[in-house]
Amino acid sequence: MLVLTVIIGLATAYVNGMHDGGTIVATTVTSRIMKPRSAILLAGLACLLGSVLLGSAVQTTMVSGIVNSGAILAGGGKQAALFAVSAFLGSMVWNLITWAGRLPSSASHSLIGSMIGCSMAVCGMDSVIWSSVMLRVVAAMILSPLAGFALGFLLLKLQNRILRRGTIVWTQRVRALDIVSTFLLALSYGSNEAQKVAGVICLGALASGGGSPSDSLTLPYLPVSITSLCGLALAIGAMTGGFNMMRTVGRDIVKINTDRAFVSQLSSILVVEIANAAGLPISSTQVITGSVMGVGNEDRPRSMNWEILYKILAAWILTLPAAGLTGAVVIRLMMLIPV
Repeated sequence: MLVLTVIIGLATAYVNGMHDGGTIVATTVTSRIMKPRSAILLAGLACLLGSVLLGSAVQTTMVSGIVNSGAILAGGGKQAALFAVSAFLGSMVWNLITWAGRLPSSASHSLIGSMIGCSMAVCGMDSVIWSSVMLRVVAAMILSPLAGFALGFLLLKLQNRILRRGTIVWTQRVRALDIVSTFLLALSYGSNEAQKVAGVICLGALASGGGSPSDSLTLPYLPVSITSLCGLALAIGAMTGGFNMMRTVGRDIVKINTDRAFVSQLSSILVVEIANAAGLPISSTQVITGSVMGVGNEDRPRSMNWEILYKILAAWILTLPAAGLTGAVVIRLMMLIPV
């Protein structure tokens, strides 16, 4: 079951990259700073590096801060592996639905919602660490895009003030800085996203090794090779399917120019890196969308496409419960399969 858990986990990472990869480079591409294929390749490389280089606080949260891993392990190795596989499958179903609809919902929250649904289906509501979910997931889900919005709005005003007498030389420098910020944002995204998948794989790895409920307090970190594989799957997903979300985030919400592209990227980097350090499994997609809204509202709120924003907000709100329901259904169906 461990091999199956790792394979399904890597497939989930691939779908997550396919789902979210385009949002990372959307403003860079639509502002014509980089060509789509070059931007996606750059983001893919950065995702892979970020999965290895930028810590493991988010992985710890996924293992011991969402559901009671002791309750999962108490049912034995089969139950723990079944939980991991079902959580991945439930997440992938919702991600593919929103990807097909070009809605930049949260692949991160679909995995967390699926974990919650699976845990409730087999261990009851008490197996979910609701206080941690409300603080680290729900509160962060609300505050992180608002932080991206506020930073985008304020930093664009600051940039406009500093460069109000800037020449074409400064425009070229901003374009170069945007490429650097794209790489750094993808680096942060790769770290945050790969750790989420690796954390769920960790439960299956512990179960296969004969782990007990008491081990949930001192769960071992996965080998770097597993986290790296998650990053590689993310990168491949971004490079092969990331084009689907570019237009929605980079053009359909508001028209993005060079200055706005750089500020939106910088705002997103700051929020995602703070979340990484705090171990908060936030949605990079939501943060990026929030920052794009912030730079779009800086001087022309009416230029925003509110119709598409309402659809995005609806997808955000629905993701946790919808993925939770999907995860619960998947694990119930999996339990009917004799192993």
